[in-house]
Amino acid sequence: MLEIKRERAFGRTYRILLDGTPVARWSAHAWKSGGRVEVAGETFELRSGKWGRSFEMLAGDTVRAEAHRSGRRWVVTGEGGEYELTRQSALRGHRRLVQGTRVLGEFRRSGFGTGLTAELTDVPLSLQIFTGLVAVSLQHRQNTAAAASASSG
Repeated sequence: MLEIKRERAFGRTYRILLDGTPVARWSAHAWKSGGRVEVAGETFELRSGKWGRSFEMLAGDTVRAEAHRSGRRWVVTGEGGEYELTRQSALRGHRRLVQGTRVLGEFRRSGFGTGLTAELTDVPLSLQIFTGLVAVSLQHRQNTAAAASASSG
């Protein structure tokens, strides 16, 4: 099981665990989506672009994975091919990772909405981490928008 957990309640640093063992650490940028993730001694840069409609994970100048929004779904390309990250309902925060017609797993909120868990099958670790961080970033945006909406009305 993949777990993405905030290190501190209001912090922007997350621990990423696979079956309870730490495999990566993500330091998110303070005011926008993105940041650095360290996986097995290699540092990747996570970037958000095009008004939040795309994400990239780079190793140096090389794009290792990317995600682009298309309607209610995200098309993810990386090691192992092309995938879709979909949300079944606007009311539920769960996002499914699909390849073709096969559901590979689902990201679910955990820890009062501050993290995610996922059981993913046949997905390379770097792509599990990338799609998980995209899902966390989208969850953070959704929480921020909901809080702004509640405070303005």
